[in-house]
Amino acid sequence: MNYHEIEALKEVYLEDSYVLEIEETIDKLIFRLEAVLTEKNPFFTPPNPEEQYCYKIATLEFHGAHFIRWIKKSKNINTDSAKETDLGNIDTFTIENRLCTLSGDWGVVEVDCENIYFRPN
Repeated sequence: MNYHEIEALKEVYLEDSYVLEIEETIDKLIFRLEAVLTEKNPFFTPPNPEEQYCYKIATLEFHGAHFIRWIKKSKNINTDSAKETDLGNIDTFTIENRLCTLSGDWGVVEVDCENIYFRPN
């Protein structure tokens, strides 16, 4: 299954969203994002004139993790023109049963979790 099939992520475009930070606890994995929202997302606002998309700060949260396994973890941290941390995008995000596999410039991680939440700020 692709992430677009999750109700909370139907109107989010992760491939052009920016990962700002990744936080890991014993039972949670949280991506802080500058997320691209599509026009049908309830938090959508028209993009700024100099931007192609509607960007909103948001979190992508994996709760009730039975395990978090890093296949590859990058230590590269970039900063954008505004001097904010930019770890790249979420290039792939697939789900099979409860196993979520995500990849991007920041690495590759597998998460077996109970719930997935997307929360725009």
